[in-house]
Amino acid sequence: MSDPTPPTPPTPPSDPRLHTSLRRIESSILDRQLLAEDFRERENKDDGLTIFIPNWNHRSFLPRVLRSALDALRHLEGEGYSGEILVIDDASRDGSQRLLRTVQALYDEPRVKTLCLQQNYGQARLWNVALRTSRFRYVCRVDADNELEPNNLPLFLRSVLQTDATMVYGNLIDKQNGEAVGLRSNMPVTMRITTSNYIDAFSIVDAERILRLGGYTRIHPYSPEDWEMILHLVQEEQQIVFVPAVLGYYHIHPLSASGELKLSKAGVTALRRVHAQTGTRQWDSIRVGRIYHPDVGFIDEW
Repeated sequence: MSDPTPPTPPTPPSDPRLHTSLRRIESSILDRQLLAEDFRERENKDDGLTIFIPNWNHRSFLPRVLRSALDALRHLEGEGYSGEILVIDDASRDGSQRLLRTVQALYDEPRVKTLCLQQNYGQARLWNVALRTSRFRYVCRVDADNELEPNNLPLFLRSVLQTDATMVYGNLIDKQNGEAVGLRSNMPVTMRITTSNYIDAFSIVDAERILRLGGYTRIHPYSPEDWEMILHLVQEEQQIVFVPAVLGYYHIHPLSASGELKLSKAGVTALRRVHAQTGTRQWDSIRVGRIYHPDVGFIDEW
């Protein structure tokens, strides 16, 4: 007579926290594999322009920004420059990733690359991924809910090439309900930047130089990485150039980033602790940025 089948051991109770941890580990491994295989870091970049579009749950705005970016590429190529569009989706939950994959499949546009992450990286890490994986040395960031002024992008690329600046930016027209309602990023950098940030992340940067300086970082949960980078460039005596022309359009809507972000006192203090320890309010008018137009030269030298 054969031995009876041994009883099946009881299944241990499922721990939701364990499943969450495993999913995070799996997503992290998949993201690293994706970056390693399809978006390898480029050490020797060409002197063209990458239009970087970070996206997080802005599906309804993606067609508009992609249209403006594709139009901008045509203007760049018309003046003899090379370019590409790099869209990085930061684990959206609103169907953005499906839309981006559909666009890639339907149009098979070789100048458009999309990277859909399964784990939310945050703005600073997205910036650094874009800088490392961009084909071109110069990277223009435009958020998914904004749009470029396509005619002027070659002018800004000429400006950064001619001045060898680490960062170039220009006027942004605020639009609300289809109407122009204001202007931002419309002045050169002065030491007032240590007390408040008046320059948007919508700009062109030298990817190689920014990475050599350590890339973007958020030193406090409520101290934006774009403000910290400008302060860092000032401290490192890097050239920051304001071009008096329209770079693009900043669309204001009820849940836009400008309305959502609340700078805590601790976040501002953290930035000043690093970049303005002695206090600079008495030096507010001291200009540390330059004003340049490729058809005129350095305007502030007149």
